[in-house]
Amino acid sequence: MPGSMIAGDSMWKVALRMGAADAALGSARWWASVQWGLGTAAAVTAAALRFGGRSAITDDAGSVDYRTLDRSASSVAARLRAESTQPDGSLGAVGILCRNHRWFVTALVASERAGCDSVLLSTALPASNLAEVCARDGIAVIVADEEFAEVVAQSGMDAAVLVADGSGPDSLSHIAADGSPCSPPSRRPKLVLLTSGTTGAPKSAVRALKTTRTGGVGMLRRVPYRLGDRYFIASPLFHAWGLSQLVVGLATASTLEMRRQFQAAEVGQLLCERRYDALVVVPLMLRRILDLPIEPGAVRRPRMVLSSGNVLSGDLAREWMDRFGDRLYNVYGSTETAIGTIADPVDLRAAPGTVGRPPDGVTLTILDDDGMPSLNGSAGWVHLASTAQFLGYTDGSDGDRAGTLMATGDIGRLDADGRLHISGRANDMIVTGGENVFPSGVEEVLGRHPSVEIAAVVGVDDPEFGQRVAAFVVPRPRRRVDADQLRAWVGENLPSFMVPRDVHFVDALPMTTTGKVVRHRLAVLGHPDRV
Repeated sequence: MPGSMIAGDSMWKVALRMGAADAALGSARWWASVQWGLGTAAAVTAAALRFGGRSAITDDAGSVDYRTLDRSASSVAARLRAESTQPDGSLGAVGILCRNHRWFVTALVASERAGCDSVLLSTALPASNLAEVCARDGIAVIVADEEFAEVVAQSGMDAAVLVADGSGPDSLSHIAADGSPCSPPSRRPKLVLLTSGTTGAPKSAVRALKTTRTGGVGMLRRVPYRLGDRYFIASPLFHAWGLSQLVVGLATASTLEMRRQFQAAEVGQLLCERRYDALVVVPLMLRRILDLPIEPGAVRRPRMVLSSGNVLSGDLAREWMDRFGDRLYNVYGSTETAIGTIADPVDLRAAPGTVGRPPDGVTLTILDDDGMPSLNGSAGWVHLASTAQFLGYTDGSDGDRAGTLMATGDIGRLDADGRLHISGRANDMIVTGGENVFPSGVEEVLGRHPSVEIAAVVGVDDPEFGQRVAAFVVPRPRRRVDADQLRAWVGENLPSFMVPRDVHFVDALPMTTTGKVVRHRLAVLGHPDRV
């Protein structure tokens, strides 16, 4: 389904929102692109030239303006180039192991200016995986927060280490104060993002920097970004979703507020005290904010609440909009395919749970098991095509492609209005007694129970049915519920073959930093019966 069929702002309106009428900004962007090429490095320089005193990053330590960010990035770039230069004159990659703060952004821009490939490392990586990624991706320098010093040391990696948030001679603040200039790079570097690793060790997906600009005109037509917005980015920056919104924010010379770690109470208070144009989250963060005792009238509602990175259930979308207004956008894609579809508030009201429709420049196709387009809204394999697809994995492998189309790994269907609905991950599907069960449907029903905080469902081996449905449930504080009650609850809403035969009560679920359940770790959790 071509994205050009979807309504949105005209190209002229998009251009005006992006500052096309600002001649001084246009000149700054042209000069910055001549110097650095197209990417975040040029975006920061352009913003520094036109809006130098505007706050670029606001974090736990305060605020830094665009002029300072630009100068700091050039000084750090000079050091990264020197540290990463190999005996043969080539440049090794720069690994960034940081939480959300100004030095993550500085390191990202500096690595691009140095001409080094940037590898964004998950803050949840164990030492063994970190060592594997560093060796596989040719990391010569790692920029890491002080809290990760032990993990870095245990990994035994052979790389220079710079401290992101410290104050010593090898800290970015010390290097940035040096004021050393950095000449434009002789090569166009790439960006490497790690997959979520929910089914095993993460893979490294390579992107060209041009694909990390403003997400394409199609995205800009569907989502009302503006020049000089104010964001709160709660989603981790090392993840594709948080990174994409960081890039949009820098490209629009916006002020980007962030915290090292997400604390729902703090974000809730900030939403009452400050007016943001955009709140960038993953669905679990929406749930945590909704659980706060906040009066809807006390919240200074953002123009846009942008959610991605995991499944946004219809119930959660409806509850958020009922409480805080119809300003919610659900964005679907993957590390490999980039942004695939967007559901705006109208979509989410008309078809709760949908991930929407593809923007301009993205082709969406549902293929059946024979590789043919699915007909009449039947479910099949979701495939996307766009110029933003990744270039392959650093180990030399590639994603599952059908010509120009790339599989997302999800099963989905299109409704009568062309909106995409995701049934679940293909490799999460449970086959029990010949019936197919997608965990997300059972999880959503369990999540509606007043005594359930969150639930995850997997298939376990069964000698009679092949697999049986097993649920892992985190109860709400001071609530009591037993397994039979939950089975009855599910049975009232779903077919009998979808009712969990095993119910395990646990204190927490193993999750990635973006709220995805790590399903292969569920089997070692908890105990069955009751609480």
